[in-house]
Amino acid sequence: MAMQMPGPSIRVKPQPDIYTLLLVVAILLLLVAVGVVMYNLMTNYGMSVGEIFSGKLPGLPAK
Repeated sequence: MAMQMPGPSIRVKPQPDIYTLLLVVAILLLLVAVGVVMYNLMTNYGMSVGEIFSGKLPGLPAK
């Protein structure tokens, strides 16, 4: 059973810590990696953004 404390209760917002920083860094690195892969596909393989997300490989006959 929880004890009731006398007086008003003040809730404090938790402060960001090292895990928040690591999560932000991981998200940024993931976005950079996706950007590098898309840049590589568009420059080296001549694919457009639509071709990248269509799921079809360029140069192969459609079934």
